[in-house]
Order: sequence, then C-alpha cells, then structure tokens
Amino acid sequence: MAEGKADLSRAYLLRCWREGCSAEEGEATWRFSLEEVGGARRRLGFMTLEALLAFLRAELGGAQAELSQ
Repeated sequence: MAEGKADLSRAYLLRCWREGCSAEEGEATWRFSLEEVGGARRRLGFMTLEALLAFLRAELGGAQAELSQ
C-alpha cells in the first residue's frame, strides 16, 4: 500500500440464520451477523436485512468519501 493512503478494502464473514421456526413462535425471521476478517475482528448483529444493508452502505460510503479526498 502506498504511503499516506488508507486501506479502503473491507472483508467480512457473513452469517445468516432463521429464528422462530416453530408454530408457537410464529413466522420465522432471518437474522444476520458480520465479523470483520483481520484487524479488530469485531462482530456485529442485525435484526433485519435492511439494517445490515444500511450498515454496509454507511461503511462503503465512508470508504468512498476517503477515496475522493
């Protein structure tokens, strides 16, 4: 990587699973988690696909802003 340039790549492990599959729990709901690969390896959970996508848009939008500076 060139000196003074930020690393703009991102790598995540995405997990998807369903909760609430029994008749008592009602309709099943998808849940999501992202874990960063490398670096801090933080793990984030999301209750909806929309929340996951909003996070990714914010992350990638921030990387795009860094690139244009």
